[in-house]
Amino acid sequence: MEKYILTVLNEDYAKEICSWRYEGDYSVYDFSDWNVVVENRWDLSIKDKREAEFLAILLNNELIAYGRIVLYEEKAVIGVGLKPSWCGQGYGRKVMEVLIEESKKRLPNYTIGLEVRSFNKRAINCYKSIGFEIKNKYIKNTFKGKDEFIYMEYMGRYNT
Repeated sequence: MEKYILTVLNEDYAKEICSWRYEGDYSVYDFSDWNVVVENRWDLSIKDKREAEFLAILLNNELIAYGRIVLYEEKAVIGVGLKPSWCGQGYGRKVMEVLIEESKKRLPNYTIGLEVRSFNKRAINCYKSIGFEIKNKYIKNTFKGKDEFIYMEYMGRYNT
């Protein structure tokens, strides 16, 4: 049985995440280099914010993903990033299950939601398989220009 561990996303983990590089269209998920993140005071670099909202997800003592759980517009919103070398192998589903449970602990009684770029069919299918449903589609400004996003909400059941 694989043991996933949630822990504080410390500065070393944050620096590691900034070094992750995704291929092709997925490169839109790349963080800037750590020094750029710090210069711009992005949330990942702010110790109090990082430790309150972000989580490191470890498997066999390796950082394989990170999550973020925030209260936004009366919803518990999950953000997630899977280490590139772990993508497309089924780990996203388990990571999301762990984050859903953590969201329920941190923000009980709130609807759990997330947003995902509309091109990311792999992630959308993963989210659907664990009980998320598409609620909205919209264009949003990002650091890398405008992009289309899908907003999904967790319906409290698992689909197999």
